[in-house]
Amino acid sequence: MSDKQDNNSSNNVTKQDLSTAPPAPGTTTSHPDQKPSANTTKRARSPTASEDPAVQQPQQKKVHAQVADHYNARPDVGVEKRKESTIFRMKSFNNWLKSVLIGRYARPRDRVLDVGVGKGGDLLKWSKAKIQYFIGCDIASKSIEQARERYRTMRNAPFEAHFHAMDCYSEPISNVVAPDIVFDMVSMQFCLHYSFETETKARMMLHNVTSQLKPGGVFIGTIPDAYWIVKKLKSESDDKLQIGNSIYSIRFERRDRFDKFGSKYWFHLEDAIDDCPEYLVHFPTFQKLAEEYGLELIYNKKFHQVYEEASQELDFNQLLYRMNVVSENGSLSADEWEAANVYLAFAFRKKN
Repeated sequence: MSDKQDNNSSNNVTKQDLSTAPPAPGTTTSHPDQKPSANTTKRARSPTASEDPAVQQPQQKKVHAQVADHYNARPDVGVEKRKESTIFRMKSFNNWLKSVLIGRYARPRDRVLDVGVGKGGDLLKWSKAKIQYFIGCDIASKSIEQARERYRTMRNAPFEAHFHAMDCYSEPISNVVAPDIVFDMVSMQFCLHYSFETETKARMMLHNVTSQLKPGGVFIGTIPDAYWIVKKLKSESDDKLQIGNSIYSIRFERRDRFDKFGSKYWFHLEDAIDDCPEYLVHFPTFQKLAEEYGLELIYNKKFHQVYEEASQELDFNQLLYRMNVVSENGSLSADEWEAANVYLAFAFRKKN
């Protein structure tokens, strides 16, 4: 259940059997139970931009701009066109997993801050959660325009929503959000890893997560699993700098050193991400920093583990079918299933 605490370390969580594979492409599924393929708090130091190497180095600015440009350039192709994607099942699986996280932790009439809202793909999920108030922020201004339009065209949207184009890793959320607004939940889906470019950015991210999050409020998200990525890279031959399959690739410049911040790699995901720079999130460092900002870890699971648990619950199991993760035509391919396991899901609760 959502309130059950799970404080497994990152290493323990990721040392699971990775041999599990989904049914082969084209496998049919006829039964809803069948598996688819496959305390004292230290006061936090306020971040200052003048300390940040990324602010001081023009080369690092290029990374910031490259990420924004990448997401600004990706069109919103619509529901029917998305079904033609080569990774349609994996995208559906990722959306299902986010629905599980939101379903576990969101409550009716919640006030939600979504950092990295993108084009607003999760707005319907928040609508179904019956939240009351929503603020979405993203570094990509064109994505924010599309999110705003998506919200405008929602039928009888049950919550008030506002959208802001800003870099939540370099500027305080108070620049766009009134200080009297208190959030029940903060969500960061597939974007937190960009903050681990530097410690200053990571601290600004956590400042923005916690500064207006109420005591007892929840911070949820999804990130690449650095432990699994590095372990898989180390299992390759000594001269290899890349891992992946036909769906994804992760490419490093070196493999002999992985720092807590600034460990950059280039990520490609077919029909989604085009060789974009990202950063490893050293989870013990992330957890330690989060504790400084008054957050306690309550959930930390690999995507495969989330599936194994949630698929046993009737509502989430049926949602696998409604969201096209599984259908009579099959489910995730083996390569999609492996690519999904690059990620983990987490939840923190703000201490009272």
